[in-house]
Amino acid sequence: MKPTITRILVPTDFSTASDAALDFAKSIARTFNASLHLLHVFEDPVVAVGFTEAYAPLPPTTRVALVDDARRQLANRLSAEERERFDATTEVVSGASAMAIVEYAQDHAIDLIVMGTHGRTGVAHLLIGSVAERVVRLAPCPVLTVHADRTVFKQPYRAYLPEMPTAQLPA
Repeated sequence: MKPTITRILVPTDFSTASDAALDFAKSIARTFNASLHLLHVFEDPVVAVGFTEAYAPLPPTTRVALVDDARRQLANRLSAEERERFDATTEVVSGASAMAIVEYAQDHAIDLIVMGTHGRTGVAHLLIGSVAERVVRLAPCPVLTVHADRTVFKQPYRAYLPEMPTAQLPA
């Protein structure tokens, strides 16, 4: 059986990196005639106090307004023609981002996750962590990460093959 891509998950936090990932996902979906699943994970706020974290519940009306806003933003990511062409779905779920993305991929038999990455390094990466990195480690399918700055390097790194032993060819 030849593996194919029929369902593509595009998690979004509405950032430039997520928009770049959606562009890549559309191209892949066109090529494979795959469906697109746009997902936004709404994380309830957590407040860091010293070295501990505390849950800070939002007033119910504020939470509903934020989730409704996320739904509107998701709906605006695709045109009506694209929604039909890609048999697209949009969903907002609550939870920890990485685990919610992985669970959605498992529950919906996703073949490929295409997601943006902010490319944080150093202290920012240590403090904030990387949702994309956790998804790559835990996902049940391949994950394509896309950086917001999709600049093509003019001098790409070169791959060098190790020297091959020279063997005497028969005459």
